[in-house]
Amino acid sequence: MNPQQLVCGLGFNRESRRISDLVPLLGYSSYGALLAERNYLFMHDRYCGLSVNDIVEIYAVLGAPLGPDAEAIDLVINRLNTLESQLEETINPILIGGYKLEIRGIYENHLASAALVSARLAQEYGPLRDVTNESMIMLETGAVSPADFLRHAGVSGDEKTHAIAQRLIPADAIEQYLAEFPRAADAAKIQSVHSP
Repeated sequence: MNPQQLVCGLGFNRESRRISDLVPLLGYSSYGALLAERNYLFMHDRYCGLSVNDIVEIYAVLGAPLGPDAEAIDLVINRLNTLESQLEETINPILIGGYKLEIRGIYENHLASAALVSARLAQEYGPLRDVTNESMIMLETGAVSPADFLRHAGVSGDEKTHAIAQRLIPADAIEQYLAEFPRAADAAKIQSVHSP
């Protein structure tokens, strides 16, 4: 176990607060100082001190039965922003592979708020959604309803038809969308894929 794993392991463990001698033993002046270091390491590590498995396990802890709190969701968003800015700077297969696993971990552990899901469905995130298959993961995990997915302006026609082909959107949602938006730019394409 390396120092990053130790700090994050203890920092994300909700029970570690109970061990009063732990913080000074690790060299921190307060529990808040330990959490600040944990947050920094979590947000900025590029699979050097923390493996992708470590990160996915942290997501599982954050989404545990008590559910994520606002701080946890902020940490996840900050980590995503950091990773995505690094992805834009370089094509790194390890970073891309880890990013894909993290996206799945976020949705499977219910760490994406409705506001985050809506933001991630915006058109500017389309290329990143394509890399990670994020829109399909959103549908698989129930992070977005099929009806909202079809109606979201940022979702491309290709994403919609792919979701229909994957049977992630039920026929009634498709038919309702086509009835409401018969002249939508993607209506003909959706109709061609949808066979009631």
